[in-house]
Amino acid sequence: MPITFKVTYGGWYQRTTLHLSEIFELFANANSYLDLSKEKIKEFQKNLNLKSVSRELGYLEYVKAITNDGIEIRYYEDGLYILEMSASSVKECKEKLENYFNEKLSPAISYIFSLGAPTPKILANIKTLHPTVISINGMDIESGSLDKEIFQGIYSKVEEKDVAVYKSKDYIFVLYNPKNAFPINETVEMQIFFREFKDQLEKYLNIHRKIWEEISVIKERNEIKASDASEYRKKLDSYQKTISLISNRINQMGTYARTRQSISKNIQLDKHLESLFQYRFEVLIDTLDYVKEIWKMTTDYVNSAIQVVVEVQNSITNKSIQSLTLITSVGVLAGLVVHLSREVYPKITVVGVSYLTLLIFAGGLLNWAVKKIQLNKKQKLKFSSFDDTI
Repeated sequence: MPITFKVTYGGWYQRTTLHLSEIFELFANANSYLDLSKEKIKEFQKNLNLKSVSRELGYLEYVKAITNDGIEIRYYEDGLYILEMSASSVKECKEKLENYFNEKLSPAISYIFSLGAPTPKILANIKTLHPTVISINGMDIESGSLDKEIFQGIYSKVEEKDVAVYKSKDYIFVLYNPKNAFPINETVEMQIFFREFKDQLEKYLNIHRKIWEEISVIKERNEIKASDASEYRKKLDSYQKTISLISNRINQMGTYARTRQSISKNIQLDKHLESLFQYRFEVLIDTLDYVKEIWKMTTDYVNSAIQVVVEVQNSITNKSIQSLTLITSVGVLAGLVVHLSREVYPKITVVGVSYLTLLIFAGGLLNWAVKKIQLNKKQKLKFSSFDDTI
């Protein structure tokens, strides 16, 4: 009897039941109630090549769609999306699913969710590799019925009575006994959720390291030219915006993990997750809390850098005001002395107009010179420090 298998390609991004309604409206009716191009939406929906669309209720509500090419799409209300199909060649099936997602599904979803808070550039530029799971109905991979090339580089093997899980760089293999009522679909979906959740946290941790080092380059400077202060402020404001957007995303993740944890207990999947996938929700949430604290530190770090640069900018402004005040005061005093020494009322003369013009020009030139000197003068950066002897 030949071994049958399914190829599952999927990912996860924070969504809600409101987003699910928008996806269903796109899939089923080629429509959106947002201020988006109706022509583009119809074009995206046509490219999806859907044969059937339905909205169904399981442990979570989801939109189910079947394409004319035999790809089954399941998009859950928490943002987990699954693309699944059976095929005789694992590699061809994987390539087909990836191409469908990258060229058709992802552009359509991205467009209907294109309004609102933007994705930070540093995050958008990171290439995402979603996990691929091979579900095999049968326990013996040594029978010769499968292409041995796809099993190259297996680094993890976990076997239980009714199921075995092998992991390689490109695939996760789930071999199960069809005679037992093993929740294979839920196991595959939960595995994809875990992998995506962990990968997102790892991505945010690496972004933190990059931003922290770039801020450190600024903070480690003992002094800067006053003329460069606005450029540093602009750069730090950009970091602050990125940190704020990512921090908000991280703060949302705990809710989704706890929901999935509750689901796994209700369908008695939590034991399988512990023994087979060596994951525990507690560890996942602990890691999330750690990343949260890291990003809180990053927020404080960039805010303190901005405050110091603002102080430099304020110092320049204050000195420019002082310069203008001094020049104005000298001009007023000189005028008063001249007027007090007069015995007749002044008259407008060519010499007087020339004198006033020269005085204004001289004052402006002096103010420009003082401002130029201040801008080229290096300002010390007074950042708070810690005692490295502790």
